[in-house]
Amino acid sequence: MTLPVALTISGYDPTGGSGVNADLKTFQNLNVYGMSAITNLTAQNSQGIQEILNIPDDFLEKQLKSIFEDSIPFTMKSGMITSIHMIETITKYVKNYHIPFVVDPYIFSREGERILSQEATAILTKELLHHAAVVTPNLKEAEALTGIDIQSEKDIDTAAKIFLREIGVKAVIINDSNITGKACDYLFTKNNSLTLTEEIVDTKNKRGSGSTFSAVITAEIAKGNSLENAFKKAKRYVTLGLQNSLDIGKKDGPINHFIDIE
Repeated sequence: MTLPVALTISGYDPTGGSGVNADLKTFQNLNVYGMSAITNLTAQNSQGIQEILNIPDDFLEKQLKSIFEDSIPFTMKSGMITSIHMIETITKYVKNYHIPFVVDPYIFSREGERILSQEATAILTKELLHHAAVVTPNLKEAEALTGIDIQSEKDIDTAAKIFLREIGVKAVIINDSNITGKACDYLFTKNNSLTLTEEIVDTKNKRGSGSTFSAVITAEIAKGNSLENAFKKAKRYVTLGLQNSLDIGKKDGPINHFIDIE
């Protein structure tokens, strides 16, 4: 028996709501075999991140070498990256192995604390993003990557043009739940655009929603589906995951990763 294989490169969440933990649950629920390379160990829970421990610089390289020497994944995605060295290491593998690559940029914590320095963000933008099949920032991350203030849908269009024409990404999906008062996701490619809109789900339990969204896209591309269809499935998956979210922990619980989307 064989399955599509997807690789996630991100941080470890001991309470299971985000990062590689969320990605692997999502991959498995979509019948994709998940692999992972850890960038960071975190002490975090529903109340926030207490501490982040970067793995040694050479250890991410060793993990990726072990994976790619044994079995090349169909697709790969990145989440929490916290150093220039990590960016350079991932870039090397993306350039050497021409497989679809999804970047879920993790620049700020959910409490708003900056996780990726401005210098590292500049390197991410210059060296890595143009290798991605799709980049999936929220509004704040899109602002940090494009350098513009986003206050309207027109600004979202402007940011998309910067991603596509100046940064050189193949596609970008910008998430917004502030400007329109709806849960909107905007997909832009060089030739087309598509907006998917749902009502905002009234729940405090949203942990891992960004990781899960990009993980669905990664898994669906691994299965041979188009980016547009992967985008539609990711939107539906996260909406259902929020509607059936899990009340685990004292504050912000996780999205439900085990939704039956069918």
